[in-house]
Amino acid sequence: MALPNDVLLLIGEELQTDRWNLVCVSTHFHALYLPLLYRKVSLRDWRDAASFLCAILKRPSLATAVRELDLTKWRAATVSEHEREEIAKNIPLTEWVSSISHSQTESDQCIWSLGQGSSDAWIAIILPLLTQLRELRLVYATSSPHLDQIMQRVVTGEKPFSDQPAFRHLNTVALHHREDLDRDTESQESSPSGLLLPFFQLPSVRTITANSVVDKAPVDTDSTGSESPRAGSSSVTEIDLRASSGNHGMEVLIASCAELKSFKYQHSDAHVLSHGYRPSAFHRSLSNSKTTLETLWLDNYGNHYPFTAAGLNQSHDEWFGSLAEFTALREIRIRLTNLLDIRYQSDPAIPLLDCLPSSLETLYIEGCEERHFGMLVSQLQTVVKNHRGRFPHLQRVGIEGAFHDVALEDQNVGSGSVESAISNKILQATESLHIDCLNIGMELRIHDRALSHL
Repeated sequence: MALPNDVLLLIGEELQTDRWNLVCVSTHFHALYLPLLYRKVSLRDWRDAASFLCAILKRPSLATAVRELDLTKWRAATVSEHEREEIAKNIPLTEWVSSISHSQTESDQCIWSLGQGSSDAWIAIILPLLTQLRELRLVYATSSPHLDQIMQRVVTGEKPFSDQPAFRHLNTVALHHREDLDRDTESQESSPSGLLLPFFQLPSVRTITANSVVDKAPVDTDSTGSESPRAGSSSVTEIDLRASSGNHGMEVLIASCAELKSFKYQHSDAHVLSHGYRPSAFHRSLSNSKTTLETLWLDNYGNHYPFTAAGLNQSHDEWFGSLAEFTALREIRIRLTNLLDIRYQSDPAIPLLDCLPSSLETLYIEGCEERHFGMLVSQLQTVVKNHRGRFPHLQRVGIEGAFHDVALEDQNVGSGSVESAISNKILQATESLHIDCLNIGMELRIHDRALSHL
């Protein structure tokens, strides 16, 4: 007896590497399982993109089967003269480009960019077809005029999105800026991409990850012409910004979120426009999320230069401000000098006990220098001793710093554990804290990022 299609589909969903073989079994299996092959699409270069585009133009039902589009493995590939001619003469391709363009000039420019192997152009003409997309992992060049244009039309509802809203199901977006995709063409004269902002204006998007985001002054329109989302208008609940520079505390992005639950930020001074890490600016930006924010990572393994565009870089050690009023916070990762106000004294102006919210479950403190270690251990002991009344949910505490034993490092302890490479001085200083944590079932971890290879 033949199995029902529903059962066959369940079997196919459990198979990952053999789906192509299923498609080749029979005509029935081909029709049944082909959409499964298109459920998650990964494109590595313009040739993959061209093949995929031709397939979904020929069979639009395959485009609606796509739930995930992954472009993280995209690599620039050369285009021969013969291949350029084939692209220009591809009737379904040129007709599709013409149908989504607003003018013949725009259509011609797009075809030319496709013939250059531009990731910007190829991705831009594919996205409008993927109406059922749930997850998008996108790479883009410094200047991405075609992507910028198509995403602005998504927001404004212009052609080709005038009949129905685009990306109604898109939930998760990852944007990865790649300088290796930059091309020495006239398109590079345009402004840097403003690709991030439109995704904050899509009602279904909840999670956004991006890298190399450089914060600008909070104005209505940035240099790319992209309108900033209105305060409280975005459905985004999770923001993860890596190797970025938040000169103004990412105020526009944070303020747009009605119910921000997770904010992760890694600073980098490598950007030309970086003015250094300014923790107090993030405190101001996040002030409207005090009752919703559950996860806060600030400057996780950030990159700081002695000098930035603003001059001597001293602001990265300033105090973030008290976290006690962030009543929903469960997890905090933050540098010691941003957690406690110790810039001009050995002891904090406000004790750690009064800087933390009662909702806290995990506290991870980075960048602890040895000169502050004793003070921090003392502050943590007070927190642990008051956990029942003040921090009943606290379960894990971590301290990160330069704690490795230099002598052991010189002996190349490749087969040893991380714990065995931590200096005895540090271990002895935390012995009483370890005992206090052990007595109440709390986890304490001492970490040195230099020992991560062990």
